[in-house]
Amino acid sequence: MDNNFYIFFDFTFNSIKAGRVIIRLFNDVVPKCAENLRALCTGEKGIGRLQKPLHYKNSRIHKVIPQCMIQGGDIIKGDGTSGESIYGECFDDENFSIKHDKPGLVGLIRNGSNKNSSQFYITTVPCYHLDNSNVVVGEVIKGLDIIIEMSEIPKCNDLPLQEILIADCGQLEPTVSWNVNENDGTLDVYPPWPNDLDHTFDENQFETVVTNINVSGNMYFKKQSYLDAERKYKKAIRYIDWYFRKNTQSPKELAEFKNKVLLNLTAVRLNINKNKEALENCNEVLKDNPNSGKAYYRRARAKMGLKEYDDALSDLNKAYNLHPTDRNIKHLFDIIKTKKRLYTEKERKFCLKAFSY
Repeated sequence: MDNNFYIFFDFTFNSIKAGRVIIRLFNDVVPKCAENLRALCTGEKGIGRLQKPLHYKNSRIHKVIPQCMIQGGDIIKGDGTSGESIYGECFDDENFSIKHDKPGLVGLIRNGSNKNSSQFYITTVPCYHLDNSNVVVGEVIKGLDIIIEMSEIPKCNDLPLQEILIADCGQLEPTVSWNVNENDGTLDVYPPWPNDLDHTFDENQFETVVTNINVSGNMYFKKQSYLDAERKYKKAIRYIDWYFRKNTQSPKELAEFKNKVLLNLTAVRLNINKNKEALENCNEVLKDNPNSGKAYYRRARAKMGLKEYDDALSDLNKAYNLHPTDRNIKHLFDIIKTKKRLYTEKERKFCLKAFSY
């Protein structure tokens, strides 16, 4: 019988759902440390001595280090300078018997010897330098890719430039559903990352999976919920890339479908002014299919947003040669020419003013 505790963190990146991470605590090896994390996940201890809830809910991840770890759990100040355990502000190290020999290990951050509080880290690679100095209290068993994605979010001085929050947390029973799969009322009923799938799919079944995820993105796009649509299209692409890595001989249709999803992702990003990312998506499509008029058209829109007007007109010419009757192309020609003229005139006036005496 499994007597270990299971806890979960539901993460959001800039208020957008990232997914659920499941952690098994080693309460058979470090019972005091495990109880600390478990109770901080449930919030059952109420208000602490520092007059803040002893609860991880709504606390932030304050540090991300690619190819190393993420850090969070400062329930007092949220910046990694404080914290409080269920036993008081700090408590002693329990033991160092579990080594940092793999990704996904959860340990306690301490402020000096025998000063453990609520702060924790989750490794994304083996971290042997932490052996015999930090207590390992558990391991991620579902959602490690969410942690890896988190660790690679752009940062400044290790502070993530997106707000990463524990939107919810708690304890789970090992015999009940862990709710790792999506449950937003769409056809997407799969975990955020394919490594967390509980069963395998044959080729036809997998095509159904990625189609359902893409359709879910389309639904959000039609509702103008662009950030959710972006999340779904990115998910469909990561599933397809995962399938390609696992299957050296993948169907041509799946590669073509990936290009379709990339163009959907481009459409979303153009609507939220992520022009650089949209341009990169179009480049990926054109590398595989240099005759995609839609990719040239959308890349022209992205370049227009980046004020690269001459390159945008060049792409539109290519799109026009492929689709000479498309009225949208002609309309965009007129828009870009007008923007280029106004931009050039503005630059001319600026230069005249700058060099006038």
